Amino acid sequence: MAEPSISRQFARWAHALSYEDLPPAVVDKTQALLLHAMTGGLLGARSRAAQDVVELTLREEGRPDGASVFHSPHKASRIGATFANAELIHASFLFDSYRMLTHPGPVLVPAALAQAELEGRNGRDLVVALVAGYELVCRLADDFIPSTAARGFRPSPLYATLGAALSCAVLMGLDEDRLVTAIALATHFASGLNEGPRVGANELLIHEPQAARNGVFAAVMARAGHIKGAETSIEGRAGFYNAFTGSHTGELSHSFTGAKQVDMASITQGLGRTYKMLDFMFRIYPCPGYNQPVIELMGELCQRHAISADDIAQVRVHMNTIETRYPSPAFPRHADWRQPRVWDSTHYFAARVAVAGSFPVANGLPPGASDSDPAREAQARELMGRVRLVPEELRPMFSPAIAIELKNGQVHQGDYPYARMVWDLRTLRSRLQACEPGIEGGAARLDALTQTLSNSHQLEAVQPLLALMKSWPA
Repeated sequence: MAEPSISRQFARWAHALSYEDLPPAVVDKTQALLLHAMTGGLLGARSRAAQDVVELTLREEGRPDGASVFHSPHKASRIGATFANAELIHASFLFDSYRMLTHPGPVLVPAALAQAELEGRNGRDLVVALVAGYELVCRLADDFIPSTAARGFRPSPLYATLGAALSCAVLMGLDEDRLVTAIALATHFASGLNEGPRVGANELLIHEPQAARNGVFAAVMARAGHIKGAETSIEGRAGFYNAFTGSHTGELSHSFTGAKQVDMASITQGLGRTYKMLDFMFRIYPCPGYNQPVIELMGELCQRHAISADDIAQVRVHMNTIETRYPSPAFPRHADWRQPRVWDSTHYFAARVAVAGSFPVANGLPPGASDSDPAREAQARELMGRVRLVPEELRPMFSPAIAIELKNGQVHQGDYPYARMVWDLRTLRSRLQACEPGIEGGAARLDALTQTLSNSHQLEAVQPLLALMKSWPA
């Protein structure tokens, strides 16, 4: 008997999935993903651009019987509220990340919260739906991210659209066949190009919010029942993978490891037994995710060895080759990745940490807005000319090594393995302390949100969570 299609396997698994099936580590990780995204939603209130989007959404799609909109007493349609809340999360620059270039949090979390509210679902239902959506994103994106980016598409909104569709469809209580259709429709709605990031335009600011909207729409149309999705929408000859990676058989044009072929059966191998979503990392700095471990490691080395920026002769940063060619190995933003650029290169982030000892965390404001000491910036710009990137094709992504050579000839070096950024709920809450000054209610509000999420299995509805995203005190 032929193996069921990829979308059928995911639909069958998601339809049968229950809270009792989930290992404690998966529940904890889902709670952490919720905390991270919702903290971003709190920080996003400081963004004037995000506030404008919320106001526009309420004018166009406001309805008193709709879903909650963060920071507002008003409500909007399920699609409108999802879009507005996704924009608030996205505006914070506080994203989760899976294997570089994929950030589902601003997509899946607002979509799932809106559907859980309107469908009368409880906290356990919310967790199950998010697990289904996140695992779909991870397994579909996994080895295909570089090839997707090399086709000119931005992986994050593409894969997250499918994850949001599945999460929402699960919360809507759709049967297996309609889950297949929701995934199929999402493959048609997935969108987002790398031309904007390549030339420095900012269309990507709307990519994830629109992906959230498209994911909800896919689930709504699947529930309507008028459309039957293609069984092979993902792996078919003219399906998702062929369109967005250039092959429907697992051939890769680019990869993190140098491999050029993926066994398509590996996408669903171990589904329900092993969870790739456990490998999500959490960005807390407003910069591309691959710079986060550089910031962390540079700060540790300077602190451990009492290194002053004035004493540094040269810094070498070893990183995966693809990380030096952001946003795409085929369409990098700059022809010469060796050229240091302020706010746009790893050279700057390493130098900035060496000068100041740290880097500003995400706080809902544009990068750099909260720390503009002219003397410190001038020193960082001078030092970044002595930072050299060393691309390595087989180095694990998000796992840099740094060597700091001092003017006296001493060399201090270290590695930062990816595993160090795979945080649980408790660790994430600790790291989010640095973001508290940008949040109304600060530590008390984040503590209340963390406590509510940690007891998500006891929530009979999601309203207590949404209440914490309104005015403070709630």
